[in-house]
Amino acid sequence: MKTSRSCAALTALVISALVLAACAPKQRVLSDEEAYKRFVGTWVNTEYPGTPERTKVTVIRPDYVGEDWPFPTSTVLDGQWTIKIKKTWVDEKGNTYCQFFGRYVEDPTHRFAALMRVDQKGEVWEDCSKAVGVGDNAEDRAVYPEKIDSSLSSYWIYYRKK
Repeated sequence: MKTSRSCAALTALVISALVLAACAPKQRVLSDEEAYKRFVGTWVNTEYPGTPERTKVTVIRPDYVGEDWPFPTSTVLDGQWTIKIKKTWVDEKGNTYCQFFGRYVEDPTHRFAALMRVDQKGEVWEDCSKAVGVGDNAEDRAVYPEKIDSSLSSYWIYYRKK
């Protein structure tokens, strides 16, 4: 009699766990390539004055290159940087994150460890980064941001150009 009660209780517990698991929100796992595609596009912030430190337009290209443009109407590129993905993930709110190692094309000694985030709707792009020192294994020694930190001096927020 005790065995059948224990078995019934265990069965009820397993069924309850399965029901709860089915109700829990599913977090979709994306490949780095799928996650990166969410960042591709033209991002604009007209609140910035349009300086090299705060360009008004950033373009994330499909070929893992970022571009900085001073203004939405600019015809001359301000700078380019490469994007080498370290890690991507999607949080419980549906925001997509990408940690990456960046290097400016014009000045390859200007390197940085960065984190960018695009919101679930794909409308807001944020980025924060930290400078990386020189040396052969600088990428391996880089300390990557784990969360978006708007208090960093290298923090940007842009909105998808429509």
